[in-house]
Amino acid sequence: MKKSPLLYLALLLGLLIFLTACGAGGDNSTQAQAAPTEEPTIEAGTPVEVAAVETGDIALIYSYAGDLQAKDEVKLIPGASGRVEEVLVEVGDAVKAGDPIATIERDRYIEQVRQAQAALTSARLKLAKMKLGSRPEEIAAAEAAVQLARAALNDVAQVNDDERTAAAAALAQAEANLRRAQAEYDKIAWAGNVGEMPQALALEQATAAYESALAAYNLQTNPSDSQLAPLMAQLTQAELALALTKQPFREIDFEMARVGIEQAEAALRMAELQLEETTIKAPFDGVIAELYITEGAMAGPQTPVAMVVSDAVEVSIQVEESRIADVYKGQSASLQVTAYPGRDFPATVTSVAPVADKDTRTFTVKVTPVDEEHLLRSGMYANAQLLVDEKKDTLLVPRAALVTAPTGDTAVYVVNGDRVELRPVTVGLNNNDHVEILSGLKAGEEVVVAGQPNLSDGAKVEVVNRL
Repeated sequence: MKKSPLLYLALLLGLLIFLTACGAGGDNSTQAQAAPTEEPTIEAGTPVEVAAVETGDIALIYSYAGDLQAKDEVKLIPGASGRVEEVLVEVGDAVKAGDPIATIERDRYIEQVRQAQAALTSARLKLAKMKLGSRPEEIAAAEAAVQLARAALNDVAQVNDDERTAAAAALAQAEANLRRAQAEYDKIAWAGNVGEMPQALALEQATAAYESALAAYNLQTNPSDSQLAPLMAQLTQAELALALTKQPFREIDFEMARVGIEQAEAALRMAELQLEETTIKAPFDGVIAELYITEGAMAGPQTPVAMVVSDAVEVSIQVEESRIADVYKGQSASLQVTAYPGRDFPATVTSVAPVADKDTRTFTVKVTPVDEEHLLRSGMYANAQLLVDEKKDTLLVPRAALVTAPTGDTAVYVVNGDRVELRPVTVGLNNNDHVEILSGLKAGEEVVVAGQPNLSDGAKVEVVNRL
């Protein structure tokens, strides 16, 4: 005989109700016996890390990156031209200012110096000769010429009594002969054909003789200008020659001679400079970066022979317009390079561009390191740090201590016992690690440096890093 499923279901439901009733009764009895006495709730502190407010030094530093480059770099171009006689260096050699790098054939330039020296000697001798003046015998000869010319003039211009008497006597004799001839002619003047008579011829001859005697008398007693002019000109020329012989040069002649000496000296200096240029020298301490010549090649003022770069290096950095007012020539700085990790090279700002780059609006600033060991080389990557400001013995807290208060002010959480106080502060200089506190804190106080997001003013804290 099969049992009905409904019967099984009814039995199972009854069993469950019975078990449930028995369990409920047992729990109430247990709860009544084990109910503990209630204790007060203990407030847990927020874990935080703290640091003490200290007194120390802090500096404001601007950091920039750049490449080291040679401070001076020049391609040497010789002042003389000619065949390269000798190359004295190789690429990579260190040189000092004035060290020879190469030489050019000198023979032609040596001869030019000798010619210039000879020209200078000649110019100096010329001036010395001018200062000596004319020789005594030259002056004596000039004086004699003047005396001869004056005597010749005097012979014509001055007539003595004897000469005047002789001239007058000759004139008187000619006049007497003319009267006699006239008298004889008058005796026959009435006859015809008198022109063919001897008396007429005698009268003509006597007349001519009288006129000649009269002219001679006039010349001897009163010489004409035509007679005196040539003699006077000869005397003037002789006197001028004497004056030039006694004083042959004027002051301007001496000045011209001195200028000639100066020109000769300048020509000699130029020739000597050209001779010096045959030795090509290093312009400053540095290193031979490149050589463009070999022995036997031709060199000249249009052809560079070598490139020299200085030992001294510098780094160019680009400073923003907002910071350029804090940067100045002579400012202290430092450099760090990858080749020498952990080492600071002291440096100085050596130049600040007066004009900003029109594209980047930055100013080029050059920083020169002090590198007495010559460790830094052109092409190295460098980090430059400029010292903008510095404070000594000032209050400092870690940068991590700073928070922003609900009012928007800068503040810190100060630990008082097991509570914190949100306190506004005034800050000054700051660097990567610390911040200067101008007001709001005092040395020795502790401030929270980790855990601030879970804090509020007056919150309880548990310091986890205090020993």
